[in-house]
Amino acid sequence: MMSDTEVDQKEEKLETNEKEEKGDETVDNQNVTDPKNDETNLMELEQTETTQELEGMDKPESPGDSVSDAVLDEEIKDVTTDVNADEPASADTHADESASTDVVAGVTQGESLGERCQNVDDDVEKNNNQETIEEGLDKENEKNNEMNQTEVNEADETNERPQSIINVEIKNIEKAEIEEDQLEKPSEPPMVENNEANDDAGKDEMLQKENSFIKAVETEAKKVEQVLAPSKAPQNGVTGKKKHKKGIFICYSPDAGFLERKFVVELVRQLKENNLSEDIWFDKDEKIIDSPCWFSLRMEATERCRAAILIMSDSYLSSPISLYEGKCLLQRHTADANSVKIHMVLYSQLLETRLPNPYHQFLKHMVDLTITHARKSLAEKTSVVVGNLMESLEKVATALVPNQPVPTQAEFANEYKKKKIGTWSVVDLQDWLFNLGVKEFYRQNFAEGMIDGFLLMSMTDDDMLKYLGIDSRVVRKKIMQSVLLQLDKESKLTDNWHFKSRSQRAKPNVVYVIYDPADRRLVQNIKSDLNLRQIPIIHHQKLGQSKEEFLKLNGPIMATSQYVLVLMTEASATSPFVFHEVMFADWLGKKLVSLVFQNVWSRLRCSMRALLGDYPAIDFETKLYREALGILEYHVKPIRNNPGVVLEQSYLDRMADGLKPFEALASIGNDNNKATLANSTPKIFISYHWDMQSKITDIRHLLEVNGFHCWADITQTMSGSVNHLRGASSVSNRSNKMDVTETLQTQIQRNMKASSVVICCITPKYVQSDNCIKDLTLAETLHKPVLPIMLRFCPWPPEGSPHQVRKILVRLMAIDLSNEKLFKQNIPIMLEKVRKVCGIA
Repeated sequence: MMSDTEVDQKEEKLETNEKEEKGDETVDNQNVTDPKNDETNLMELEQTETTQELEGMDKPESPGDSVSDAVLDEEIKDVTTDVNADEPASADTHADESASTDVVAGVTQGESLGERCQNVDDDVEKNNNQETIEEGLDKENEKNNEMNQTEVNEADETNERPQSIINVEIKNIEKAEIEEDQLEKPSEPPMVENNEANDDAGKDEMLQKENSFIKAVETEAKKVEQVLAPSKAPQNGVTGKKKHKKGIFICYSPDAGFLERKFVVELVRQLKENNLSEDIWFDKDEKIIDSPCWFSLRMEATERCRAAILIMSDSYLSSPISLYEGKCLLQRHTADANSVKIHMVLYSQLLETRLPNPYHQFLKHMVDLTITHARKSLAEKTSVVVGNLMESLEKVATALVPNQPVPTQAEFANEYKKKKIGTWSVVDLQDWLFNLGVKEFYRQNFAEGMIDGFLLMSMTDDDMLKYLGIDSRVVRKKIMQSVLLQLDKESKLTDNWHFKSRSQRAKPNVVYVIYDPADRRLVQNIKSDLNLRQIPIIHHQKLGQSKEEFLKLNGPIMATSQYVLVLMTEASATSPFVFHEVMFADWLGKKLVSLVFQNVWSRLRCSMRALLGDYPAIDFETKLYREALGILEYHVKPIRNNPGVVLEQSYLDRMADGLKPFEALASIGNDNNKATLANSTPKIFISYHWDMQSKITDIRHLLEVNGFHCWADITQTMSGSVNHLRGASSVSNRSNKMDVTETLQTQIQRNMKASSVVICCITPKYVQSDNCIKDLTLAETLHKPVLPIMLRFCPWPPEGSPHQVRKILVRLMAIDLSNEKLFKQNIPIMLEKVRKVCGIA
């Protein structure tokens, strides 16, 4: 029998169970109507049961307790089953089912149901997130590693830093940051139902955060790449970093044969292996052998090098280019022995040529490979040269850097098709031979000999047979014909215009003028005078933005000419336009003639002196302008071949005497200049018309009283003949007394050249006379200051004057001496201006 107390407790429990059943039905109804409240009801149920368990832990166990516990377990299972039945079948549903089962098991073990559900949900979500992130990272890292390895291999070939290395780092950083953010977030209990709208909003927000993070990382990666990545050469020849000047010049003959070229290549290779890779200047390694500026770049290298290695042979002494380089080096050494160190290597015996006398001073330290070392191999000869010169070369080297290994190049990738034959590497040549159908046995002979495109172009049929062992005549012929076809194909390329220009036939009697843009007016005068003599003149049209573009624009025009005239003035002495055009004209094989308007030999670059020194020159500085033009016409358009024309010997002697080598003409001019400088008295040249001769005499007397030496042709008259006064027509002078007129004109030109200022006496007749045009044009050509004085009033600038006279006078201000009052008033002003121009205080 149960006591009253036990009965009361049992009745209370039954009432409680009935209330809970009603609550469960309410929960079920709510789950049906509002599934979002399932989680809340379940949590309230868990809390209620937990409280009851805690209250009943101190009470003794009774049969009624076990019954109520069983009933409670069945009710919890029913609630869980009803909730799961209303959920969609998804991954979250299965997770909730497993979590509910764990909750029931936790209750039987005396653990809090709410805590157990919370812990299980946390573990499930963490495990799912962790697995998803790890799988994504593994796949992404594998993909990035494959991309990284591929581009690193490509970078090894091109010797550049791959771009995707930075991208791989960005992706790894991005995934790592996302993983940390997800793991640091507190896990939330899983929702019973998927809220698609909330999921989409969360995904969009996450994508925005990821994109902003990626952009920030890419910005930082670009900054890092700019620091780490090697700087690329910018376009139009503009470099951001100053290029190191290479000071050891390899001077060899570009017409050398195969063995001599191979010796030069092997010598350069061994010198670079001895830490001179950053100091050796070798045109093959500079990749300029197919450039139109190749010759000028070699001459520039001779001007700035600190040491030079001359490979002497018959080919060297018969090649104009190597002789020019040698002259330039000798001139530098003569001027300053410490400016350049010259090392001579006698590669072969001189059978057809003789060593010039200026080179004899270097015979003492010359490396001779023709006697003791004649039987040695090519590699042994280069080792001998390196052993003898290395100590001296190290003294002038500025960057002792070991030679960088050449990046490996993939075989049979057809890279040779993108290059010209002169720039082919050994691998490119092997690829070309493979596509040509040459057997591997013969290809191996080329590879063992380290034959590249540079050596292939100098190879002959006998060289392949003797030095490479190509015993098949069919193979040799096939290779030679393919080389010729390849060269012919390259000659048709647009960037090989200079090779086409070199083979172009020149037009007869066409003359090209090389000048600095500052001498444009002088060129126009010469052009008009030569056109009158039926000699067509052409010159450069555009300057371009670089030396390559300048030559590309004007080189084909120059190629059509037969003669090339070089104007020698103060501006052209240091002009880069004149320098590159002169070098290119000589490379084209044109006949050069220097027109010396000013003796600037001492101010010319040493390479210009080396090239123009032996070419003919005409003295326009001391000779009469028309006489010099006659000499030029005789040289450019000779009439001695015309039948029926008999020339006097005196005329032929005068024409021959007027054409001298530039170097000899410059030395004569220097002697004349020294004699002129001995007389330090300022000289004034007076240009006038004969109708004002009496007033000219007064002005001349006034100037001489004030210490100025004057020259005017007042005394150059003959027996009172008006025709020989200043202002008489030049036609009558030449017809009556040609010899006397020639002497007078020569004196006019020489005295104006020696003068410090030219005073032109302005009258209406003077501005319309031939004397005015000749004297003012000559003064402008010689860069003499002009001081106009007005002896008869006329509007300024004078009306009715020729265009060239008006163009000169419009820039000047005349001193008015047209009447007695103005004469006395303005004479002091004239004297003051003369003193100022002559530099007299």
